[in-house]
Amino acid sequence: MCIVCLAYQSRNGPCTSCRNMAATVVNHALYPDTTITMALFREVTNSAELRQHVMKGEFEASLLKPVMIVDPFQVLVAANKAEHLHRSGRMMTRNVHTEILFCLSPTKNISDSFKKFGLGDSDTSALVVIMNDKNGSTLATVTDKVQGKLVDVTEVGELTDTDMVKKVYKLTEQELTVGSPLDSITTRIAAKEMAVV
Repeated sequence: MCIVCLAYQSRNGPCTSCRNMAATVVNHALYPDTTITMALFREVTNSAELRQHVMKGEFEASLLKPVMIVDPFQVLVAANKAEHLHRSGRMMTRNVHTEILFCLSPTKNISDSFKKFGLGDSDTSALVVIMNDKNGSTLATVTDKVQGKLVDVTEVGELTDTDMVKKVYKLTEQELTVGSPLDSITTRIAAKEMAVV
């Protein structure tokens, strides 16, 4: 954080420049006019309230459970796929942000996807994904509402529950001898419509 936000933080959190440094913004692989913003929060104390903000439509974002994410690339694969399904009119859910949750799941059960990958009321960390937040206004709104610490997205691996991930994605020891969990997970996300594990 900069000197300005260190003095200012007790009241308002980090400034816009520092907020954007902690968040990761990536252009969509197939649609370069589309951006994917990811922000990771730790020590979150108001997860239930955040979920209510999303359900009421106060801001549009995917609120993910970081324990189910092994690497930010996993989220990028799901977000890329969700945007492609959105543009091709083949989404299974109501909007691109809920489609990201659905794409992360190895099953075709929408409510199960939300339970396993969506932020829970008692979760103490949150990975926020925002599509097309080109001016950063949604990220600013989310950051203002989250009661927690904004950290670098690459820290998500420190929060992963490896046993839970292996169980949900049905990763076998044999398959992990020839590739990483991330390899297996991204393959499942990409091939979900062809085969369900």
